[in-house]
Amino acid sequence: MSSIFSAEQLTLGEGSLSHHLRGSLVWCDIEGRAVYERAFDGTETRRFDVSIRPSAAGILDGRTVLLATEQDFRSLDLETGAQEVVGPFPLDEGVRSNDGRIHPCGAFWIGTMHGDMSGQGDIWHLLNGELVKIIEGLVVPNSICFTADGARAYYTDSSTGRIMSVPTDASTGLPRAKTAVFAERGDRVGGQDGSVLDADGQLWNARFGGAAVDVYDAGGNLVASHAVDAKNPTCPAIIGTNLDRLVTTSAAMGIPEAERGPADGTVVELEVDVRGVPEPIAAP
Repeated sequence: MSSIFSAEQLTLGEGSLSHHLRGSLVWCDIEGRAVYERAFDGTETRRFDVSIRPSAAGILDGRTVLLATEQDFRSLDLETGAQEVVGPFPLDEGVRSNDGRIHPCGAFWIGTMHGDMSGQGDIWHLLNGELVKIIEGLVVPNSICFTADGARAYYTDSSTGRIMSVPTDASTGLPRAKTAVFAERGDRVGGQDGSVLDADGQLWNARFGGAAVDVYDAGGNLVASHAVDAKNPTCPAIIGTNLDRLVTTSAAMGIPEAERGPADGTVVELEVDVRGVPEPIAAP
């Protein structure tokens, strides 16, 4: 079962971030050029307008997040709304940022994709002012998340139906070996979108178009699938004072207005048992 955590119906809600230092969820509306925040137990959702499309965020401190946008990396003060460019993101025309998450060492892994789905997508790595491309030739990079010890990363190209795994250097967040298939979508409807790992090493993956969040154990075996009222769930996060609640952003895009339900495009909370770990602090 699921319920609506925050009722704004966004075209492309993405990049959910559990900000444990503030006790809030932060997420992006990519096409709406906005960032949202809502306290874990709050009744009000705040909106921050961004001049260009944001897609993912990481924690900088108790009041500030780092945003990845289609043109730059920038800080956003969640108290005042003030924004400051941290560094450029030199993407080709037609390419924008997409899914991303902070590695335990502080590195920002951020995926990029071309609007025409032409396969010009990559995954980039930002740490201490150095931006490098680490994985190339993807169509729609998603599912970026990491083990708590920083020794392994996960990602997907949503066009393939496979979540990949790659060993990483715990101190730098850089890949240190070849990638391998972690989990296959099989014949389940929809595409693998964003993911988060829980304290038990299970990967929770939003299945866009499948109205579900799937759970894989550390061996890549599907162990559960939870229905979501939103047709297009996009990126889960583990929230709450005790990090024991699971929500997912969603997207209303692609759903004819006459067919949209009240949960489509909202942030949805699932009634599941889960234990999370705090999100790392970014070191851009």
